[in-house]
Amino acid sequence: MLKVIMSIPVNVDMHFFTSINIGLLNNIKKKKLKCKFFKPISQIEKYNINYTYDILNKYQLNIESINSLKINDFNLLHNKTEYNNIIEKIIEEYFKNINDTEIVFIEGIIPFYLEQTIFKLNCDIANIFNAKIIFVASKFSKNETLEKTKLIINNFFKEKLCNLTKNNTFFFIKEKFINNNPFFYTINMFKNIFLKKNTLHYNLLPLSTNNCVFIPWLTNFVFGINLKIICKYLNCNIPKNFKYKNIKYIIFLNQQIFIDKFFFIESLIIISIEDTENLKKIYKMLSKKFFFKAILFTNCIQKNFDLIIKKIFKIMKDNDMYILYTKNNFYQINLKLQNIYTNNFPINDSKLILNIINYINLYIPSQFFNKKSKNYKYYLSPFLFKYNLINKASKLDKTILLPEGNELRILQAASICSQKKIAKCILLGKIKEVTNIAKMNNINLKNIDIIEPNSIRNNYIEQLMYIRKNKLLNKNNAIKLLQDNMFLATMMLKNNEVDGIVSGANTTTANTIRPALQIIKTLPEYSIISSIFIMLLHENILIYGDCAINPNPNYKQLSEIAIQSANTSKLFDLIPKIAMISYATGNSSKGIEVEKVYKATKLVQNKLPNLIIDGPLQYDAAVIKKIGKYKAPKSLVAGKANIIIFPDLNTGNTTYKAVQRTSKIISIGPILQGIQKPINDLSRGSSIEDIIYTIAVTVIQSQYTRK
Repeated sequence: MLKVIMSIPVNVDMHFFTSINIGLLNNIKKKKLKCKFFKPISQIEKYNINYTYDILNKYQLNIESINSLKINDFNLLHNKTEYNNIIEKIIEEYFKNINDTEIVFIEGIIPFYLEQTIFKLNCDIANIFNAKIIFVASKFSKNETLEKTKLIINNFFKEKLCNLTKNNTFFFIKEKFINNNPFFYTINMFKNIFLKKNTLHYNLLPLSTNNCVFIPWLTNFVFGINLKIICKYLNCNIPKNFKYKNIKYIIFLNQQIFIDKFFFIESLIIISIEDTENLKKIYKMLSKKFFFKAILFTNCIQKNFDLIIKKIFKIMKDNDMYILYTKNNFYQINLKLQNIYTNNFPINDSKLILNIINYINLYIPSQFFNKKSKNYKYYLSPFLFKYNLINKASKLDKTILLPEGNELRILQAASICSQKKIAKCILLGKIKEVTNIAKMNNINLKNIDIIEPNSIRNNYIEQLMYIRKNKLLNKNNAIKLLQDNMFLATMMLKNNEVDGIVSGANTTTANTIRPALQIIKTLPEYSIISSIFIMLLHENILIYGDCAINPNPNYKQLSEIAIQSANTSKLFDLIPKIAMISYATGNSSKGIEVEKVYKATKLVQNKLPNLIIDGPLQYDAAVIKKIGKYKAPKSLVAGKANIIIFPDLNTGNTTYKAVQRTSKIISIGPILQGIQKPINDLSRGSSIEDIIYTIAVTVIQSQYTRK
C-alpha cells in the first residue's frame, strides 16, 4: 500500500526546513524504499521554493521527482476558482506519477508571506492524499515554539479546514540568543501528533516535552558557511588570494558583552568602524591571541583608518585572518544577514550538503520509516471526490441543459464546465440578453449554445398534449405550460435532445420537480422521487437524504429513499453504509416516528440483505465512532455511516442547511433519484462551485438513464 508523507513548515526558515527534508529523504533511500519526491508548487511569483529538488538532482540521491506547478501571481491563491484549479492540477500530477513506488514524500510550501493562505494550502494537500504529516517549526524559545505552533494549528482546526490523522510527527527547533546572535538550538521530535478528533473539527492537545530528542542546532551556520558566499550576499569586498573558509558563527559587536574564546575561533566579527569602544576590545582580545576567521567593518565611507584599526589590521594579516568592509551601516548588515538563507539555499556547497545529510540522519529514529503504516482504505478526501467527479464527467461527452440562461451564476458555471470539458452546456434564454450579461461580467461563452425559447416552444405542443392526455390537457394549456422554461427543457430531455437538466438557481424545488413528475416520470420500481445532498465535509463525505422533496414519507417510502440513495452512492464509487436516523438508537425509546424508522430499516434488509444498513440510530451514534460503539456496539454502521436517511423533510432540510452554513462546506444537490432521466435541482443559495459539481453529477447519472 502506498504511503504518503508530507512535511509542513510552521514558522521555520528555508534553510532548516530544506535541511530536515534532505535528511529524511536520504534516510528513506538508505532503507532501500522506493520513493518519489513531490513539491506541489516549486515557484510562486519570483520565489523559487524547490531547493530540495535541486539538491536531489545535483547530488544524484536517486530519488525521482514529480513535476511541480509554478504560480505567477499570489492573488490566484485568494480566488476560490483559481485555488480549486491549482488543487486539481496538483492531484492530476500526483496520480500520473504514483506507479511503482512505496512512498511519496510531499514537501510543503514555505510561506514567504500570506502565512495563513500557504498553511491552508499545505494542509489541504495533506488532507487530499491522507498523508502522514511532519510539522517542522521554530521560534525563539522552547515555550514560545510550543505555544506558537499550538496557536497556529489550533486556529486552523477551529476553521475545520483539513483532516489530519493520528501518528504524525512534530519536529521543533528552539532559537536562543547568545551575545545578540541567534542560534537554532534544539529539535524536539514528538512521536504522536497532539490532535484529538472531534465530530466536526480537531483540537490540539497541550504540547509536552517529555518525549523529545534533542539535537544541537546552531543557527544557519552549524555546518559552516563559505565566507565567499557571505561576501557576495552582502556585496562587500572579496580579499585577494581568497581561500575556502567556513564561518560557523556571526558575532555582532554593538554593546558591552563577554565573548567566549570558543565562539571566536570559527567566527565572523561584524563591527562598526565608528564603534571606538568595541574596537579597543577587539584589539585587546587579538593581542591575547583570541583569534577569529574574519572581521567585517561597516560604515566604511572612506578609508582613513584610526591607529587602533591599523593595529587590528596588522595582527589579522599576520595571522591569516580576512579583513572585509562595506559602506552599509551596522544595522543594515544585521538585518540582511538574518535572512541570508531564508529565501536561498547553498546548493553548490557540497561539503555543507553532505554534513547536513549525515547530521540529520544521526537523530532520525531507526524505526522512523520502517513501520508499514497504511493509509485508511475507506478514506476519500472531499478534494479527491471532487477531482474524481470532474474526471469522470469529462470523459463522457454529455450535453446538459440549463433553463435559467440569464442567471449570472449559471453563466459562470457553464463557462467553467465548457473550459474543463465537464459537459457541453446549452443555455435557454434570449441570445442578446445572455451575451450582454456575459460581456459585462467577462464570461467566455465559447462552445456554449444559446437557444431562444420562443423559437422552439411550438415544437412540443402536440407531444405535451399527448403525454398529458389522461389529464385532458388542451392546446391552450399546453402553450401556457411551455411558457415555463423548465417545462420546455423537460420536453427537450424527453426527446433525448439533451442528456440532463440542472435548474433551480432562481426557482423553487417544486418548479423543477413538477415537470419531471408529469413528463419524465419515476422509474417503474419506485413510487416516489427523492433527493440527496452530497455533503463535502472537511474530513469526510456524507450523503443526506431526503432533504428536499418528501415532507413526511411513510415507512415504505422511507425504505425507497434509502435504496435510491444507496444506488446513487455507487455511481461515485462509495460503498454504502446507511444509517436510518431517529431520535432514539435501537430500542432505547419508543414512539410512532421511531417505529416508522425501524420498519423501514427491516423492509430494506429484507429486500437487499447484502446492503449495510442499520436503524433507528441517533445522528451522533451514526457518525462518531466512540459514541457508535457505546450506543450500538453490535452495529456494522454505527460510527461509520456515509449515508444518512432522515425520517422526514423537516429534520433533513434543517440539518443539511445547518451543517452546510455553519461548516462553510460545499453541498451538491439536491440530486434527484428514482426518476427515469437526470434532472437536478439547485438550492437558490448555490455557489458557482455547487452548480459546477451538480452539472458533473448530472453527467455521471446520464450514463444510466433509460431511453
